Amino acid sequence: MTLVVLCASAQAADAGRLFRYRDAQGVMHISSNLPPGQAQAGYEVLDSRTLKQLEKVEPRLTPQQLAERARQRQRAAVEAEEAARARRADLAKQNRDRMLLQAYSSEQEILRLRDRKLGDLERIGRGIENTIRHLRQNLADVDATIAAYRDDGRAPPAVVLERRASTENDLSEQLEFAARIRAEHAEIVERFAADLNRYRLLTGSLRTTAHP
Repeated sequence: MTLVVLCASAQAADAGRLFRYRDAQGVMHISSNLPPGQAQAGYEVLDSRTLKQLEKVEPRLTPQQLAERARQRQRAAVEAEEAARARRADLAKQNRDRMLLQAYSSEQEILRLRDRKLGDLERIGRGIENTIRHLRQNLADVDATIAAYRDDGRAPPAVVLERRASTENDLSEQLEFAARIRAEHAEIVERFAADLNRYRLLTGSLRTTAHP
């Protein structure tokens, strides 16, 4: 008995539905049956009494459409990441501005800190250059000793060759150190110039100073 009622209910539900779709020529149809293959082209399910839409089934996408949708999603993801990156950059800029105004009460404070850092680096740089001059002189002395041995037809002692290798290695390290100091010096000059310009913009000060 129960099975009969269920079947009758199912038939009544099917009888209450209509399908609305467009055929390959673009002609609209409303029918109680959905033609073979129409499901892939999309259709609507309507209430047979009110013709109110109950469900809409979108057409199945072609491989080209799927590829285009994937490209659109990728573009959207890239645009979203770029927007997020821009927001982070703007937030970082705001934080930097706030820290700049909190750290300095005047342009002179910025210049004094810059000059102090540059002075420290310049002292270190002078020490390195002095070391480099000594190492070059030592290397020249060792080379002269080695040349003297070879002029006499003798092989230079191992200890002399080892001293040359050690001196050459020390010289290479000091030259690299000097290059890093010069790069840091340039970075400080550039960074403080940017800080000073930004500070002037934030405080509305456009006056010049005696410092470069």
